[in-house]
Amino acid sequence: MIKKVLTTFICLSAPAIALAKVEYSYRGFLSAKGLYYTGDTHESQGQRHRAQFEQESRFSSDFIFVNQVRWSYSSLFTDISSTPSTDAKDTHEIFLGDNFFKYKSSSWVLQTGYQDVAWGEAFGFNYADIVNPKDSRETFYSDLSESRLPMFLVNFKYFFSDGSLQLIYSPEPKFSKGLPVNIYTSGVLTQTTITYIKEEDPKFFDEHEYGGKLSASFWGLDASLFYYTYLDRDPAYTLISATMSSVTLVESHDRIKSTGLSLAKTLFDNFVFRTDIVYTQDKEINSLTATGLISTPVNMTNMVVSLDSPTFNNFSGALVYANSTINEDLTDAIREKSQSYSIAKLSYDFGAEKIFDLSYTHEWSKGGHAVQGLLTWPINDSLDIRLGAENYWGKEDSQLYKLKNVSNVFFGIKNYFQL
Repeated sequence: MIKKVLTTFICLSAPAIALAKVEYSYRGFLSAKGLYYTGDTHESQGQRHRAQFEQESRFSSDFIFVNQVRWSYSSLFTDISSTPSTDAKDTHEIFLGDNFFKYKSSSWVLQTGYQDVAWGEAFGFNYADIVNPKDSRETFYSDLSESRLPMFLVNFKYFFSDGSLQLIYSPEPKFSKGLPVNIYTSGVLTQTTITYIKEEDPKFFDEHEYGGKLSASFWGLDASLFYYTYLDRDPAYTLISATMSSVTLVESHDRIKSTGLSLAKTLFDNFVFRTDIVYTQDKEINSLTATGLISTPVNMTNMVVSLDSPTFNNFSGALVYANSTINEDLTDAIREKSQSYSIAKLSYDFGAEKIFDLSYTHEWSKGGHAVQGLLTWPINDSLDIRLGAENYWGKEDSQLYKLKNVSNVFFGIKNYFQL
């Protein structure tokens, strides 16, 4: 795998090296995170580490080429799962990050290669962020921006007066990396050992994804309308064998279509109102019947509304309400028909980019709770330390309670470098 990534990295870099009068820059980071679990886990201590190295080749102010390699390590599966994964990629992996050509003119930008496309801006529940797969093992809100996994995209954006039109196409869909499946099936399947067979990412041009987003500003309102047809980033499961103590599941990722609307507006010159509404068709939801585990295609509506406050005496905050509803009431499903959450977030700025964040999440439908706290403390321009904790509890059938074994306190350090 390492050889394959490095070979691809070098091949993509070759055109840049061949040209003269190119400005090069090199940067990256190293991060290490140690955790102590407060729940009932197999291991009391865990580790999560990351590294990233990036080269940027600038041919002109309008034409750049980016090469990036990422490495990640997480002991999560070994720490919390009753059936640890046999796939080495669930623990450590080296892979391509952002690797793309970018060319821009006065009215349009074309970016082709492995990259991230971020839609929506909501805190905690970003239902509009549908293009890239995610590393869903990241449960800490502040780390979600780093959880996107780059995928190959042709990304064209045209700018016009007070707006833009973005068109994207991918010939190589990829799937999200999830938490151990037994976390979500504990209230559905009674077996203690759960093994699942992953579906491989499709090869180039075996599948196609496409969509676009139209954005405009008018009357002080920022609005976006978007559509995307794609393979579901999250899997549905089919039961292929079962005993009294163990089951074997196989993943499937079916095609779904999402249509959405995003709005943002500043109120009273200080507060910022945001909302994302996303309607998804043909989403497969698993449920348990007398004959086994089945999946049912449903239509799903996700909505999030948030209000960000201005800074007052170094304090700022946000209130978030999120709801996810499917159009059928499925008996013994892995989720209920309607899920509603609220988040209250409070931040304090000590100055010099030293910030403390505290958030509380309440799950209205089933009585789940979560608290996350984070102190970010830059030592200098290139070194940050982070102290934090996350804790999940509530009624046993709530979605947040299922994350109880992820509860931890942690210490992290991140070093940025530029060559």
